[in-house]
Amino acid sequence: MNAEKFFELYSIEEISKRTKISPVSLRLIKEKKFDKIPRVKFLGFINVIQREFNIDLSELIEEYNSYVNPPKEELLKEEIIKPPKNKKPFLILFLILLLIISGIYLYKQTPQKKLPKTVDINTSGTVSVPEKNLSNTLKEIKTAVKKEEANISKEHNKTKPLPKEITVIPIQKIWFRAINLDNNKTFEYLTSKPKTLEGANYYIKLGHGFVNIIYGDKNITPNTKKIVKIILKNGEYNYTKTPPSGYSK
Repeated sequence: MNAEKFFELYSIEEISKRTKISPVSLRLIKEKKFDKIPRVKFLGFINVIQREFNIDLSELIEEYNSYVNPPKEELLKEEIIKPPKNKKPFLILFLILLLIISGIYLYKQTPQKKLPKTVDINTSGTVSVPEKNLSNTLKEIKTAVKKEEANISKEHNKTKPLPKEITVIPIQKIWFRAINLDNNKTFEYLTSKPKTLEGANYYIKLGHGFVNIIYGDKNITPNTKKIVKIILKNGEYNYTKTPPSGYSK
């Protein structure tokens, strides 16, 4: 069954009632406004619909994937239209590597000479100067390259936006407690409906693991009957046996 036929057979209200997915999200799916639905959240909702109605919506998933990952021909057209990206960091790396190659060449071509250990600067005495050759200079250049690469990596990480919310989608009715690690606010639910928590940093304790947790670009599915404890912080998540320091179990 394709998506169009499915939405003809069932109303938005009926689908929402059975899946606990908000009517707003269902309309975005029905109208195929893919640019307004994050991939992880879209796949989570589709999985819930397929399981609840026992249908196959793989064509809709393929259509979504084609939208968010267009064919290479379309990407090439976009590249022609898009303005060139800032290549300054790569230009810096290129210049540093050029200095390294030039230094190695000069090192091989020039006889090695030691600098004097002392240099007279006035009649009052001398200043000691450590011995230094081209190999030390090359080491300094390599160190500068590593530092520049580290700075570029840090800048890249800074540009990656942190999640602004966490969505908990129960597969079965669930109890869970969520503590906002930024303001210490606690939320507690017994629900079968999706719940959205505002903020990026949480400690969550779940009564079981039959749940989908959408966190930025991550879809977390513990899939266990046991109690689950998760720390979600700065765009990453970790399962834990104990809560963060200062919080009760």
